[in-house]
Amino acid sequence: MKMTQKNDDIFKLRNLAIEKKEARENLSEDLSETKERLRPANLIQEAKDKALDRVQKTGESALQGVKDNPGKVASVAAAATLLALRKPITNYFTNRRADDDSAKTNDAEE
Repeated sequence: MKMTQKNDDIFKLRNLAIEKKEARENLSEDLSETKERLRPANLIQEAKDKALDRVQKTGESALQGVKDNPGKVASVAAAATLLALRKPITNYFTNRRADDDSAKTNDAEE
């Protein structure tokens, strides 16, 4: 075996050892980062952040929809208000009729 061949082999082995060490260090860093990311507190925070981001995007989209369609929004709001107040409105008119009927009966008796 020639001396240059032997030196080349030593150089290759040395480079392989360096690459192995670097790969081990990278793996160790990746493992540490993964452990940190998978901690329950960090997973919860990440989920909160994603949920907040989605809510903000949905809110922005809804607000833009309101700006683009004010007539439709007003119609829906009016319908929702009437739906929510249907019982009080019905009671008002029912009581008003009853009051009118009793007033007519009192007027007729006099």
